[in-house]
Amino acid sequence: MPVDPSFSPYDLEFFAEDDVVKIVPSFSLPTFSHSSIRCIGGAFGPFKPNIPVEVPLWLAVALQKRNNCRILQPDWLNTETLQEALDQEKNTAAVFHRLPFHYLEISKILFLHAKEAFGTDLLKVKELVGDICKVRLSKINAGLQVLQGPMTVKLNNLSAAECNVIRPFFQGALDRFHLLASVCLRLLP
Repeated sequence: MPVDPSFSPYDLEFFAEDDVVKIVPSFSLPTFSHSSIRCIGGAFGPFKPNIPVEVPLWLAVALQKRNNCRILQPDWLNTETLQEALDQEKNTAAVFHRLPFHYLEISKILFLHAKEAFGTDLLKVKELVGDICKVRLSKINAGLQVLQGPMTVKLNNLSAAECNVIRPFFQGALDRFHLLASVCLRLLP
């Protein structure tokens, strides 16, 4: 039975949780711990009330759930930046606008756990992220439709979710190529 080469949406969200976001803590740690939290992935902090600090998304969500911080809206996840990205996506068919590798997963997590970070722009930001995703997927689909013959495929700036969508196609094509190559090699004297 063949193994599915793609990741589940939950896997991608798990990977995205290591991306860094800014928070504003509402607590401080005792001085003997140097005001940092030491984890397997590194030390995070120092944590002092009302002073922004960068932490992995998983830690930000955990602290937010305990009302120990406020997650700040990432610079790339505002209406102006997203509108610019959407316009560039629509106007350039062969190029993908540079966004964080896990932009969809981070957006989803923040929309779920940090709604207040977006204020009144929440619905507009959600709409823009959805529109960008649709335009990018249609560009990928259009690009895959014209693949024929020998060529180089350039897919710069794809996100994790977008790579996940096309991974089975390319893996299947490479598997068929290797099968054909092995048959051809067996036929040679």
